[in-house]
Formats: sequence, C-alpha cells, structure tokens
Amino acid sequence: MAENALTQAAIGFLTVVDEPAHGLFGGYLILNPAGRPVEFHCTAPVKPNRAQEILYGTTLQPYLYGEQIARALIEKSKILPRVVCFDQACAMCVRPIVSVPAILVEPAEGAESVPDSQILWQKKQILSALPDQPGDIPAVRKVLAELVIEFDFMEPFERIRSAISEAQKGI
Repeated sequence: MAENALTQAAIGFLTVVDEPAHGLFGGYLILNPAGRPVEFHCTAPVKPNRAQEILYGTTLQPYLYGEQIARALIEKSKILPRVVCFDQACAMCVRPIVSVPAILVEPAEGAESVPDSQILWQKKQILSALPDQPGDIPAVRKVLAELVIEFDFMEPFERIRSAISEAQKGI
C-alpha cells in the first residue's frame, strides 16, 4: 500500500543530452515526493542521418526529442508519474501521444515570454503547461499543492545529465 501511494505521487523528469560525438541521449528520472529516485532509464544514442536532416527540416528536433526519445522513455517505464517535467520545449511535443500531464521547467530569468495563463508555479523556476492541453493545468496544480518539501525543479535534470555522462564513459 505504501509503495502504491509513492507511485501515485511520483514526478517524472525527462531531458535530452546532445553529445556531438555520439548523438542524442534521453534520460528519464522518476522521483518520489521526498526527491528520491524510484526509476531511471536512458536511451542508446540517437543520431539522425543526413537524409533525415534534409527531409525533416525544422521538425527534426521535436520529432527526435519528443516522438522518438521522450515517447520511448515514458512508455518503457513501469511507474506512471502524476506529471512529467521537461527542460526542453521541443520534447513536449510528446504530450498528445502520452496520457500523463506535462510541464516545462525554465529558470525564472529566462521565461519572460511565457503567458501568465500557462504559468503554474513561480519561485526560482517557472513551470508552464502547453496551451493546447488545458487539462494539464489543474492536474499539475494539484501535484504542486501536495508537495511537502521545498523543491528545486531544475536539480533533477542535472542528476540525469550526470548519470548520462557517467554512462558514456563505458561507450
């Protein structure tokens, strides 16, 4: 029963790291309410070929980050968190494909262009939802209201980048 409660309160963090020598690595960390990891996945490197770069044009990055990498990581996980946090807007294009609410986490000083109607939380970071996913806003607000600790939403992305960097040492 306690494990189920933690699972329900879990928050996912998903980012993509671009390593020119190897390609794109996706990392997905799911934390419990105390900020401890309950699940982690990372992808093998994804590197588009020249034909893909030409054919996809400006849609290549959202396709790779969101539809390929983010989708694979979210679908592979055993735990479905109550919300998935992204630090790259292009990865959020996965949202219509998955059932979990999504938010973009940005440093407060870099997010002046986010409309007030999309801002869910603002302290050191700004959390915002996609305008075409209005159901995400109340769902995420509920998760935020249940947080019992002061939470730095940028910090888990650093953990993911460090874990991917560590894993690359074996490549």
